[in-house]
Amino acid sequence: MASVHAVIMAGGSGTRFWPASRQVRPKQLLPLASGTPMIAAAIDRLSGICPPENIWIVTNETQKKAVGKLLLDFPIDQVLIEPEARDTAPCIAFAMATIAARDPEATLVVLPADQVIDPVPEFERMVTRARSLSEDGKTLVTFGIPPTFAATGYGYVELSDALTAGQSDGAPRAFVTSSFREKPDEATAQQFVDSGKFWWNSGIFVFEIGAMHKAFAQHEPALATATDQMTAAIKSNDAAAVTSSFQAAPKTSIDFAIMEKAEHIAVVECTANWDDIGSFPALARIEPADATGNHYSLHTGGEATALESKGNIVYAEGKRTVALFGVDDLVVVAVDDAVLVCPKDRASELKSMVQHIKKIGRNDLL
Repeated sequence: MASVHAVIMAGGSGTRFWPASRQVRPKQLLPLASGTPMIAAAIDRLSGICPPENIWIVTNETQKKAVGKLLLDFPIDQVLIEPEARDTAPCIAFAMATIAARDPEATLVVLPADQVIDPVPEFERMVTRARSLSEDGKTLVTFGIPPTFAATGYGYVELSDALTAGQSDGAPRAFVTSSFREKPDEATAQQFVDSGKFWWNSGIFVFEIGAMHKAFAQHEPALATATDQMTAAIKSNDAAAVTSSFQAAPKTSIDFAIMEKAEHIAVVECTANWDDIGSFPALARIEPADATGNHYSLHTGGEATALESKGNIVYAEGKRTVALFGVDDLVVVAVDDAVLVCPKDRASELKSMVQHIKKIGRNDLL
């Protein structure tokens, strides 16, 4: 069986978690996984899947310093710095090239840094099932989450024939994937859920390097060329050539470039608890509520108290107390230099506030 390497994609900005999330300290570095920074929880999740020397983080130059300070024991040469943001397909190609330079037959587990998945043993069972499907050297595997509501913020994976070969008793179910669908409107999402044939797309992938490279060559040849050039440049220690090859790769997502087009795609059921913590209201799913339905995520000395208030979400850092009086269904965020108050049902629109902050020239708050 091929050796396994894990790639944690950690270059996002997390604008829906402003003001806690900033360019130098985005969502994946926040303590949102039961008080643990999300990227640290992702590393811990992989400890039973591959050895520490096979875990890689892909981030950007802006976040490099913060990642280093947060993960003091993580080897710096396993933190890969993207020359620029070009979406997930070049990110994965960059990681593939780095790993192929030393282990060209490897199997990769690629996952975002900003998800909560537990219990870990269940995640390991999912990966084991995915690895068994990818061993044919052609199948690209993703994980799907059976939907619990008609979400419009997730992409969907359409299920086709069941895959039972090699499935042990109790192993997660797997299916051939017939299509990937972008984030739908509410009516379409409800149709997906009612049909029973669609799962949420997790954005986690398992594949052999050779299989993904073949898919690149067939469906996005420029990605294959860029991967080959980066691999050669890494072997020859030519950093400038790595950068130029990366910048020549098409700026596109792995779903659009490959997963929506490739012939051999399988989806494994996510049997663990999964959440991508997309905005502050998601904290209500991982933080316990008080007697009146308020949820608190408090760190480094933060405290909160509420009177005649219900259904609120409070995130606070630093030695401060957030007091709520006579308010309902708000998100309140208090960090060193900023306080945010907004209706809970509009928290997913915080990107607009970030754009406003930029427009008024307060880049110090970004």
